[in-house]
Amino acid sequence: MKNTFDDIAGYAREKEELQKLCEIINNRRSYLEKGAKLPKGIIFYGETGTGKTLFAKVLASACSLKVLTIDAKNFSDGRAISKQIRKAFAAAARSKEPAMIFFDEIDKVLPNAVDDYDTDTSRAILTQLLTSIDGMDSSGNFIFVATCNRYASLPESIVRSGRIDKKIHIGNPDYASRIDILQRYMGKTSCRFEIAPEELAKLTPGFSCAALETLVNECVLHSDENMFVSEQLIRYTILENKTEDIPRPSPTQADIANACRNIGCFVVAKNFDDGDYLLRLGDDTVCNLYFNGLIAEHDDYYDNEDGIDFGAVEDRDENDDDDEDDDDDCYDDEDEETGFYFTKSDYLHAICALMGGIAAEEIVLNKTYDNIGRLLYSADAVMTGMSYNGLLGSELRYSIPRAQNLPYMSQRIDAINAALDKIAFECLQTARNIVEANASLIKRLIPILVQKRSVFKTDCEEIVASLGGVVKVDVE
Repeated sequence: MKNTFDDIAGYAREKEELQKLCEIINNRRSYLEKGAKLPKGIIFYGETGTGKTLFAKVLASACSLKVLTIDAKNFSDGRAISKQIRKAFAAAARSKEPAMIFFDEIDKVLPNAVDDYDTDTSRAILTQLLTSIDGMDSSGNFIFVATCNRYASLPESIVRSGRIDKKIHIGNPDYASRIDILQRYMGKTSCRFEIAPEELAKLTPGFSCAALETLVNECVLHSDENMFVSEQLIRYTILENKTEDIPRPSPTQADIANACRNIGCFVVAKNFDDGDYLLRLGDDTVCNLYFNGLIAEHDDYYDNEDGIDFGAVEDRDENDDDDEDDDDDCYDDEDEETGFYFTKSDYLHAICALMGGIAAEEIVLNKTYDNIGRLLYSADAVMTGMSYNGLLGSELRYSIPRAQNLPYMSQRIDAINAALDKIAFECLQTARNIVEANASLIKRLIPILVQKRSVFKTDCEEIVASLGGVVKVDVE
């Protein structure tokens, strides 16, 4: 199916730029005879949903280019993507007809210059791509075309002159373009809109092409029996769709701090136990299911109506919203269904995991925020549980019910507090050692967790492995 310039609504200036480019490609020989160098690479960049891929398709159709696509959907398989790149460039070089190598959303697989996301996989893909583009003959019969949503995140090496020479920005449509886009979508329906496209365009600044299409479609879906779309419905639908497909703001400091703290807990817990987990951006989650049960049991004992959701993942749907409350099935000291018993080392490891969040903020962010109070509260609850369950020895056992009726001697309380302070200090030191060994991993995981907001174990294992894995520290 051929795409034409008529398929692009609005974007008069961008279409004019594309037409000039097509004229150069279609008349490459005459330009080469003048001594000009043709562009090796072209990139269409801009916000999501603005039609960058459509611009690339129009370019291919207008220049009668055979399209060789690099499919990077499984971006974790760097070897397969590198192989695709080699095959595509080799096929284009052999082709007798003009060709276009097309790489959609290239920014998803290359090292991220903004978020410092740089893995062995992304570097290998970048190296292969640079080698292939450098090997192109500027007077040859094919070009490299890519799209990306975050141009600023691309490595400078890929977008420098001599590789990707032509950059065309496809941003969110301006007022005139929104009128053209709305006229096209509204003209495809038999529904009558109470607001004209010109007025509707004034109400939708910042909307992408995809967002405008969704807006019109939602209005049509909710039109009345007379196929009439009222102004009230239109304004309500705009409010409903206003945040859809509009560039998201930069991550907040709170998100970064939460991600750092939770990943700190994660790497420490991972050092001790390879249980099931869900890495989340929410407040105060240790992520590890085994430790979750231990922590939640003692935390809830002291604050049963204000316990923390530590993100346990039993019977949880991967599509669940991060902010919804979970009905966690936590382990007891002696669980009739699982038969688990918590040992002293389990308690110590759980406390270390809690301390890992504090250590990560100190070491990775070089500061401590006021959001660690719940971690400290939970650590105190778990340590008190050690005393309550006799894990500090019978002479340091502390029972809350007994304390309410028969107070302990102050010397005994002081001895218990001294023992707990020592545990807290030693666990924090252990957590710091583990976090220091994994500081680089934590830095690289922070932007990933901020973006994804939750990562289940299977995906997380692949991401962590691509970043070099968790460095295990011998702390026994």
